[in-house]
Amino acid sequence: MRILMRIFSAVGVLSLGGCLTMPGGTTTLLVNTDPQGALVAIDGVGECETPCTIRLDGPKKARIAKAGFVTKTYVLSPSGRDVTIPLELAAASDDVDTTALPDLD
Repeated sequence: MRILMRIFSAVGVLSLGGCLTMPGGTTTLLVNTDPQGALVAIDGVGECETPCTIRLDGPKKARIAKAGFVTKTYVLSPSGRDVTIPLELAAASDDVDTTALPDLD
C-alpha cells in the first residue's frame, strides 16, 4: 500500500510541471491561447476552455474558437511541450457577436 501511495505522490508532483507522459503512450498537454478563454474541441469531441489540459495518445486535430476571433484548426501532437496558440481578431462586421461563444460544429 505504501508503494502505491509513493507512486501516486510522484505522479501528482510530476503533473504539476504541465505535461506528463503516461503509461500506454498518452501525454497530458497544456493548451493555452492568446488571449485565454477560447473553446477547444479535439477531433470534434468534447470541449474545454483555455487554458486546459488534454490527454493525447497521438496527433489530434483541435478546433479553437472564441467570440470576436477567427476560428482556427490546429494539429496537437503528444510532443510533451505546452502549446500557446495566438488568436487573430475577426474583421469588424455585423456578424461578429462579442457576447456569445461560437459553436464549434
